[in-house]
Amino acid sequence: MTPTPSAHESSRGPAGHSSAGGRRKPAASWLGLRPGTLLALVGIAVLLVPLSALSQPADSASKGGKLAKLREQFGLSQANLGEVDPTSEAMRLATLGLKNVAVTLLWDRANHYKKVEDWTNLSAVLEQMTKLQPNFYSVWDFQAHNLSYNISVEFDDYHDRYAWVMKGIEFLRQGISYNLREPRLFGRMGWFIGQKIGKADEKKQYRRLFKADDDFHERDRPGRTLPERDNWLVAREKYLAGQQLADSGSPLKTTALIYHSEPMMTAINYAKSLEEDGTFGVSARDGWKLAGDEMRRFSVREIPTTWEVPVRLGMREAELARADRVAGELEQLLPGRFTAMEDSKRASLTADQKAAFDVPPLERTDAQHADAQAATQIMRMDWPQVVAEAPADVRPRAKELLRQYTEAKETADIIDRYREIVNFDVWRATCEAEVTEPAIKAREATWRAEKDFENAKLQPAKQAYEEAFAAWREVLDASPVLRADQIALDDINDVVDRYRKLLEQLDEPFPKSFPLQDILNPKPAQ
Repeated sequence: MTPTPSAHESSRGPAGHSSAGGRRKPAASWLGLRPGTLLALVGIAVLLVPLSALSQPADSASKGGKLAKLREQFGLSQANLGEVDPTSEAMRLATLGLKNVAVTLLWDRANHYKKVEDWTNLSAVLEQMTKLQPNFYSVWDFQAHNLSYNISVEFDDYHDRYAWVMKGIEFLRQGISYNLREPRLFGRMGWFIGQKIGKADEKKQYRRLFKADDDFHERDRPGRTLPERDNWLVAREKYLAGQQLADSGSPLKTTALIYHSEPMMTAINYAKSLEEDGTFGVSARDGWKLAGDEMRRFSVREIPTTWEVPVRLGMREAELARADRVAGELEQLLPGRFTAMEDSKRASLTADQKAAFDVPPLERTDAQHADAQAATQIMRMDWPQVVAEAPADVRPRAKELLRQYTEAKETADIIDRYREIVNFDVWRATCEAEVTEPAIKAREATWRAEKDFENAKLQPAKQAYEEAFAAWREVLDASPVLRADQIALDDINDVVDRYRKLLEQLDEPFPKSFPLQDILNPKPAQ
């Protein structure tokens, strides 16, 4: 008896193939791979050819692939940016593309170790961070600030504090070695050496320790003499190095005005520090001459502006003179028209406006203030209004002169705004005044008076104060800018206040014929 085939068997034909009525099973691909997988592998193999051509590294025999050539062209390879650290390169490769995640975790650990005051582990984490991101400016800047400013204050002994300040500075030096085209790191190193060492509460001790720090100076610039080891002079060296780097074409990713003013400010602080230390005479004058040289160098440097018009801060007076000269040419071209239009505007004022305009500002009523303000708006005059009504035959020439006039006035206005940011006029006047004999005498007499007063030598202190005030009178009379500067006047008033206290101890009245009476803060006469 022939067995009846099962339903499953009856659906298959010979050799296990499905019958015409069943679904056909996909055939196995080469080596058991599906067609889609095989196609993907072929595509990968094909792409390896252009990828190899693009990413081939450079060597002594070849410039490498396209990417290597682009890195060389734009200076983006590590060798172009700074030193190559094999450990750093190996660590970045070991993260398998998760470098940013690893750095984020390290930042978190660094903050933790700072909170728990675990300085050993903090130093280790910082080292790891710099290995993973040696070309990231913020890593060096933030953590150097952390070391010099935040961690240093945790210690009681100023020797320990100084050691941590220097750790931050050395951290920046390490960052510079990996980022030879980053001017900001030179600037930060200059700031730490200048401001942290020269302006801290412990500045006397810090400045002394810095001068005696043979290890630092030998690493930084071998052969630096003892006078050159002043922290402000070393800070100036760093700013000048960064400035030179920026001038050579390295991008300056910060405010150019402030950055380029720093060599001048460090030279000014150097001269001030000499006088604070009791150094006067030739040395003090030389210090202020250096400051003056840096001021003049800064004044002729081209500074980019937000108006996309580069300016030189020392050219304001020249631009105003150019505007006056062009205004004279306009007057010759359009004789009498400016004055005639001015007279016409004045004639259009109401009787109340004319009367209010003639009343001194401090004596005006509210209504008169409003009338005077309206009169000022009506009488406001400038050459564009005159040129707009120029005769047709001279109008083209008048418009060209007006363009030159407007350009000079606007450039002077831009320069004036940028000068105000860095207090340019006051610092220039200070540098010019401080090299004079009266200023040096004033500073030295003030210093002697302060020391004598501290040591309870009241009569010598009184005599020194009075010598200083007489010298300050000469300085202020010779410098209208300093005479109008409130900060300079406040500094002198502080000295006068100590002089008052001295007189109180001597039971003597404040002199009625005081040489600086016109600059005193309002105080009741004694």
